[in-house]
Amino acid sequence: MLHGVEIPQRLIELSQKSMHTVKGRFLQPYWTESFESLAETAQESPPVSINSRALSTLITPLTPVRDGTPIIGIDTSTIKIGETEAGIIWAVRAAVVWGNNRGYRYLRLGPLPFHITEENKHAFFGGSVDHTFLNATSFSSVSAETQGRLCNLIERWIQASVSHSVSESIILWDGSLTAGTPGNPVSQISHILEAARKNRNAILAFSKTTTIRSLGWRITDFATRYEPPCLFEVADLPLSTSRRIHLLGRIYAANLSRGGRSFRLDIDRTLSREQGIEAVERLLGNELMFQGYPETLRLAHIYSTFTANDVIGIQSFLKREYGLKIINRRSIRKALFGPYGTRYED
Repeated sequence: MLHGVEIPQRLIELSQKSMHTVKGRFLQPYWTESFESLAETAQESPPVSINSRALSTLITPLTPVRDGTPIIGIDTSTIKIGETEAGIIWAVRAAVVWGNNRGYRYLRLGPLPFHITEENKHAFFGGSVDHTFLNATSFSSVSAETQGRLCNLIERWIQASVSHSVSESIILWDGSLTAGTPGNPVSQISHILEAARKNRNAILAFSKTTTIRSLGWRITDFATRYEPPCLFEVADLPLSTSRRIHLLGRIYAANLSRGGRSFRLDIDRTLSREQGIEAVERLLGNELMFQGYPETLRLAHIYSTFTANDVIGIQSFLKREYGLKIINRRSIRKALFGPYGTRYED
């Protein structure tokens, strides 16, 4: 079903070329203790207290449509493996999950390691891979920003491959259809959406969190007050978004299952409003919803995410393959501040 979906040979060559620069170097590993979860401190917002009658006009009840439409979820993950004297080693992994009558199947791509340095970063982010991907003019250092851009680089390739290789399907993205931010050029995402439409696919993007607010409230708060499954259209509300970004999707707050949570849902804006709503109803009729979240997308996240054992295994492989010398450099913060210099500050 997903014939032709693979990491491009050019990226594999970039990975191999960048990793040859680590031979014989010292490596400060990214220790797995950093995987411990932080306690959740976010508080739920109180119920929305604005005119319910006015809000009800923006609600669209949904009726599941069971027609056998294929559902495909895509997610990508990247993680820091360690630091050398010259740069940072990152690993990237992608997962594509699709359902059929007998259950779910998945395709895992990676992990693919990259040694990113000041000297080679332009090969990744300066347009040598594809001029539509990333612009390096604002990329001044090898930092945490690299992680997001490297992940986007792989993810857009996979999304484009899936959009070209399947037809009459619903393709689920993790995130939004927002463009114009670093690593998300408008032309690139528009090209992927266009390819999906040509093959009669519909792209739906789910965001687990959102910073978009209206009237002082998170947009996901509006949908929780109504009987699921339903969509709350926020297009006519005043939204707190940056003028620099481009919204390529029609934005909804989606409350898709009883007892679940509400999520931001972006639907390709070029589809008509009716086509978009129909796509969500087909999603409901042909997919399991776990707490209001599609199962294929949940599994794609699980299969792409790195565990502590994965990181240890990758570190061990790189040490053996490239002759890395493992060191344990003491944290500057812990040296200065003792127990008050926590690992989360490093």
